[in-house]
Amino acid sequence: MRAGQRTLAEVDVMTGTEFEDFVVELCRRDGCTDVRRVGGSHDNGADVLGRLPDGRSMVIQCKRYAPKRKIPSREVRDLLGAKVHFKADVAIFVATTYFSGPAEKFAAENDILAVHRDHFGLWNNGASLPSLRAVNGLGQGDRRHRERWKETYG
Repeated sequence: MRAGQRTLAEVDVMTGTEFEDFVVELCRRDGCTDVRRVGGSHDNGADVLGRLPDGRSMVIQCKRYAPKRKIPSREVRDLLGAKVHFKADVAIFVATTYFSGPAEKFAAENDILAVHRDHFGLWNNGASLPSLRAVNGLGQGDRRHRERWKETYG
C-alpha cells in the first residue's frame, strides 16, 4: 500500500523497521528530500534522517509501541541528543502511542515536534508533516477523548 493509505490498526502490527520505512514514505510524500532510514542498533538515536521541504535538516525517532503504552521523557531527551549529534535543524519524534505529560512538556520546551497517535493519524490521512508544528504541545485530547481511549485500550 502507498503511504497514507494504511489504517492505524495496520500500523500497529508493523515491525519497528516497517514502521520506520512507512515514516520515510510519508516524509517523501510531503516533499522531504534525502530521506533515509538509519535505524538499528548503534543508530545514535536516529531512525530517519533527511531534509524538510524548506531545506532544513531533520532527525526522526520512531516508536511503534502498543497504543496503551506511554513514551517516557527519557526517550524524548535522547532525541535531543541525536539532534545535537547529527547537527540537525529539526528533531521529530513519531509514535503510535501517546507521550507522558513530562515527555510532551519536554518536547514543547525544546522545540521537538512530538507526533503522538492522534497527530500520526492526521499525518497518515494527508496532513503534511510541517503542518503538524501548529498542533505541537497542545495536548493529547480532551476529557471525552481520553475516556474513550481508556475504554478502548484499558
